[in-house]
Amino acid sequence: MNQASPQPDHVSLAVHTTNADGDVHLEHQVSRTRPFGPAPASLRMSSRKEGSRRWVDLTSAAPFLLAKAALFGAFMLFPFVYTVYLTFQHGSLLSGLRFAGLDNYRAVADDLLFRQTLWNTFLFMVVLIPLTLVVTIAIGLLLSSTIRGMSVYRSLIYMPSLLSIVVAGLIWKMLIDSETGPLERLTSGVLHLQIPWLTEGDTAIVFLSIVTLWTSAGFYSLIFMSAFNNVPEDLLDAARIDGASGWQILTRIKLPLIKPVMQVVLVLVTINAVQVFDLVYVMTQGGPGTATYTAMWYIYQNAFNGGSVPYAATMSMVLLLVTAIIAALFIGRGRGEGPDHGRA
Repeated sequence: MNQASPQPDHVSLAVHTTNADGDVHLEHQVSRTRPFGPAPASLRMSSRKEGSRRWVDLTSAAPFLLAKAALFGAFMLFPFVYTVYLTFQHGSLLSGLRFAGLDNYRAVADDLLFRQTLWNTFLFMVVLIPLTLVVTIAIGLLLSSTIRGMSVYRSLIYMPSLLSIVVAGLIWKMLIDSETGPLERLTSGVLHLQIPWLTEGDTAIVFLSIVTLWTSAGFYSLIFMSAFNNVPEDLLDAARIDGASGWQILTRIKLPLIKPVMQVVLVLVTINAVQVFDLVYVMTQGGPGTATYTAMWYIYQNAFNGGSVPYAATMSMVLLLVTAIIAALFIGRGRGEGPDHGRA
C-alpha cells in the first residue's frame, strides 16, 4: 500500500509498506522544479519594490548623467561628426561648402608631401618609442629601490613633466643657440664637436625625440616605478634563494610581470609621437626644408595658413585611422600573449 502526504512547495513525503507485518518506510521525494502556478505574493511585492528602487536611483542620477553626456556631445562627439562631414566637402567655412564626394580622399592619396610627413612621423616614432621605453624603465627601476632620499629624486625627475611643451621647447632652443647657448658652447668650445642640432634633417628628428623624452620621462618613469613596486616580494625572495642574479630577476621575473604596463605606455608614447606638433612649431617650423614636417604640422598648415579646411579634416581622419591601426596592433599583440609568455 502506498500513501503520499502532500507537502508545501515541491517537497513530498511518501509512505511505503515494506513487509506483510505492516512495517512502513518513510521517504522524502524532492522535485527539482517548482509546481506550476503564480508566484507568492511576497515575491511579487519584493520584485515591485526592487524595480521602483532602481527607477528612483536612475532618476536621481539622471542630472549627473545628462551633464556628462552634454559635455561629451559638445566637445567630443559633435567635433568628430563635423570633421567627418567636412571630409566630403569643398570650399571654405567663410565662402561656403559644397559636396565633393571622395575627392578629398583621392587628393590625400596622391599627395606626395603628405606621404613625406607620414614618413617623418614614422621616423620620429622609431626613435622616440624605443628610447622612451629603455630610459623610463631604467629610471623606474631606480626609483623603486630603497635609496635614502628617494622622494626627493622622484620629485626632481617629475619636474620637467610639469612644464608645458612650448616652454620646454624654448628652453632647449636657448640651450643650443649658436651664440649664447651653454650646450652649444660646451660641445663646440670644450669638446670640439660641431653638432647640427636643428640644421640637418636626421639630427633634428633625433633632437626633437630627446626633448620629447625629457618632457615625458618623469610621468612614464613613475608608472614603471609603481609597476615594479607591485611585483610580489615572495617571488623575488624565492629567486634570490635559488641563486638568481639581479639581471636574471629583472629579465625573467620583473619585466614579464609588468608587460601589461609596458603595453599601456607603448600605446601612450605612440599616440604622443603621432600627435607631435608643439615642439615642431616652437623649434623647427617644419625645417630644415621639410625634414621635420610631421603629419600634424602639415594639417595645421592646411587648416590655418591658406590651405583648405576640408582637406585638413580629411588628412586628420586618415591620421586617426593610421593611429587606430597601430594601437590595435599593439593591443592585439598584448592580448594574444598568454600570462606565461616571456618567462624562462
